Amino acid sequence: MSEKTLPLKGLRVLDMSQGVAGPHCGALFAEYGAEVLKIEPPSGDWMRILGAGYDGLSGSFIYYNRGKKSLCLDLKSEGAIDIVLKLAAASDVVIDNNRPGVSDRLGIGFEALKKANPKVILVAVSGFGLTGPDAKRPLSDTIAQALSGFMSINTGRAGVPAKVDMTLIDCLTGLYGFQAATMALWGDPAKRQAQCLDISLVQCAAAIQGAKVLEYSVSGKIPDKINAPAGSYKASDGWLAMTLVRETCWQRICKALDRDDLANDPRFATFNDRARNADELTGIIDAIIATRTVADWVERLLANQVLAGPINDYGDWMASPQTQAIEGAAEINVTPDIKAPVVRTPGHGHHTDLAPRLGEHSRDILHLAGAGNEAIETMLASGAVISHNAA
Repeated sequence: MSEKTLPLKGLRVLDMSQGVAGPHCGALFAEYGAEVLKIEPPSGDWMRILGAGYDGLSGSFIYYNRGKKSLCLDLKSEGAIDIVLKLAAASDVVIDNNRPGVSDRLGIGFEALKKANPKVILVAVSGFGLTGPDAKRPLSDTIAQALSGFMSINTGRAGVPAKVDMTLIDCLTGLYGFQAATMALWGDPAKRQAQCLDISLVQCAAAIQGAKVLEYSVSGKIPDKINAPAGSYKASDGWLAMTLVRETCWQRICKALDRDDLANDPRFATFNDRARNADELTGIIDAIIATRTVADWVERLLANQVLAGPINDYGDWMASPQTQAIEGAAEINVTPDIKAPVVRTPGHGHHTDLAPRLGEHSRDILHLAGAGNEAIETMLASGAVISHNAA
């Protein structure tokens, strides 16, 4: 990877977070060249073992911690907080996802960090934000989807509010955190002042729905679906998706379905009409789509300039000639001995550094914090620090 693709080289990030949201923010810093030092408790980041993976590391941990260095440190041990503050003093950005108040009690909250480093940028990731009546409540991705209104519009045909079965809000929170932090770093470093960036899951979940929230404010109700009969349909051998964005698209759908009569049916004449009669319309289309294969329908729909495609699983997407042409998921090392497809960050090349083993870089990071060999050996012997390479 060339120097030109690493604009953040020379920056240092202290990542004290676990899970997905904070670690994703840190992984993006590493991807663009920053040195990211990850502090983990003796048990390790709880995401290390959550889900399928390789050599004892989950896929989620590998993906959201690629390119980092790991210090395994018991923050309750003697001298640990001093180590954290010394590392913060030598870092440009600190990422923390403790619940509001926890880091303050430990002595590594924003005021302590600012005293150690008057120019530090703290990315404070939380469920609800740093203030307010719910600030100290725990939160997960699923509940963030629920509380932000996201599930209320993700109902499908059954009309049942549903969650997206991946850590969507956590991922987006990491992106928003990275965006906010890089913007805070922008400009003349000599003029930079310490900032605490309040990055919450619920606010990030709401932010991606900004247009829908505005529509709700105007209408006072959950907005109608704007492009019925867009959605998923079961063909004779699988599922496909189709959509429409202009009224003329409806005419083309009817032609592809060999049902020109539907184009002239007053029940389905406009977007609003189709939204009001969506159940009836999708039932008609269901029966038609069931008569042919996915490939047949996709070919017919595309030939009529209708936006359509098969509903892929991850294997289908990775095997796609288009995905391969843009190296969307090239095989790179995920452990020293195992290669696997890793999704490329849009607009950027593939990061080839591995996720760290627990405490893999403990000694080096402690030296950076000013600890001598004798002090390091004492911490290792007491269990306050774990080093992957310890005898």
